[in-house]
Amino acid sequence: MLPHPALPQDLTEQVLEFPDNFLLIDLCGEHDRNLAAIEVKLGVQILRRGNRLAVVGDEAQARAGAQVLMALYQRLETGRSVEAGDIDRELRMGPSEQGTGTLPGDQMEMFRGATGDRVEIKTRRKLVEPRTAAQKAYVRALFDHEMAFGIGPAGTGKTYLAVAVGVSMLIGGQVDKIVLSRPAVEAGERLGFLPGDMKDKVDPYMQPLYDALADFLPGKQVAKLIEDKQI
Repeated sequence: MLPHPALPQDLTEQVLEFPDNFLLIDLCGEHDRNLAAIEVKLGVQILRRGNRLAVVGDEAQARAGAQVLMALYQRLETGRSVEAGDIDRELRMGPSEQGTGTLPGDQMEMFRGATGDRVEIKTRRKLVEPRTAAQKAYVRALFDHEMAFGIGPAGTGKTYLAVAVGVSMLIGGQVDKIVLSRPAVEAGERLGFLPGDMKDKVDPYMQPLYDALADFLPGKQVAKLIEDKQI
C-alpha cells in the first residue's frame, strides 16, 4: 500500500474495513483498550473511522498490526471472545507466521488457515477454546474417556474447562446429567460449626462451579436444570 499523502515518507497506512459493527466494537474493546495494547506493543497508531481501522506506522509494523486485527476479528466471527491473552498470542506469532497475503483484498482469506489442531467447546453462551497444548490434551481426554484426571496448579483452567465440556456434552445429548462434586472439607476444616443445612454449608465451595455454569448457560436454564436434577 502506498504511503498516505499526509504521512511522512517513512510511514505507511493500512486500512481495514469490518462489515459487522458489533464485532468491531468487541474488537476495539472497552475504551479501545485492545487497540491501545496493539499500539503500545508494535509502536503504531490505530485510527478509527466508522467501520474502518487505519494502522499507521513503518511498513512492517503497520502490516503486522493489520494482520493482528484481522486475526482477532476472525476469532470474533467464530463466536469466540477476545481477551488480553489472545492479543498477546497474536503479537507473539509475528507476521511471518500469520501469513504474507495482500491487504485489504485478501484480508479475510489470509487468516482462514488450517484448524486441524484447534479444539473448541461449544456451549449455549460462548465458544470456548483451550489455549495451551496441555489444556487441549486435557479437553480431548475429557471428551474421549469416561474418566479423566486433570492435575496442575491453581488458575490453569482445570475446573472451568471441565464444566465447559460437561455443558457441551449435556446440550449435545451425549450425557443425561452433570454431577458437580468438589472436596468441601479441606485439611483440618470442619463444617459442623457453619450455619445452615448441608447445602448452605457446601455452596461457598461450589461457587466456582456455579460461576462457570453461568458463563456457559443462561441463568434461567441453569436454575431449571438444577431444579430438574439434570445438574
